[in-house]
Amino acid sequence: MFDDIISCTACKRIDSHLSVIRLKYPGYYNLPVPGRGTMSSEICIIGLAPGLHGANKTGSVFTNDFCSNVLEECLVNAGYYDNTGKPIFFITNALKCLPPSNSPKISELNRCSSHLKKELFSMKNLKAVIALGLQAHNSILKCYDYPMSKHKFQHGNTHKLRNFILYDSYHCSRINIQTKRLTKESLLYVLKSVKEKTING
Repeated sequence: MFDDIISCTACKRIDSHLSVIRLKYPGYYNLPVPGRGTMSSEICIIGLAPGLHGANKTGSVFTNDFCSNVLEECLVNAGYYDNTGKPIFFITNALKCLPPSNSPKISELNRCSSHLKKELFSMKNLKAVIALGLQAHNSILKCYDYPMSKHKFQHGNTHKLRNFILYDSYHCSRINIQTKRLTKESLLYVLKSVKEKTING
């Protein structure tokens, strides 16, 4: 499954962009980034796309940049690692590649949804999915053919989908944190609430 993600060149605009980025940052990973964590988990967290100096650099989703640091701090504080340090979650992005100007096209997200669908459908114990932002939310709905009109994104909303519940949160982007649209406290509340209802419930 991950080999299919890493070798994907389906989005020509993004593939061309990555070719340019490879020349500028030859030491970076500069490939599609699959999810990480525990596939047997009951919880999946989904963001938008790799950051230039984050997952695109490291090859590991949600690492090495501002939003990753915010999320990791909240995950630790919410108890998303067991006593051996193993994550009790799987985390991935709706779009597996770094898009130009950090702004994917809807057609690219739609094309990449086949990879996201494989990840989600491979999680046999899945009970909760946390969408970080509108585009992640919409990509999840697309994977399961749910109409967006009946499942509106709003921070704090929940949606019962098939065998799991979708939880909405604003993305922990720098602009959302700096403008206080999302605070660490509100993100921590979402994470704790999901864990309590899913694992401890």
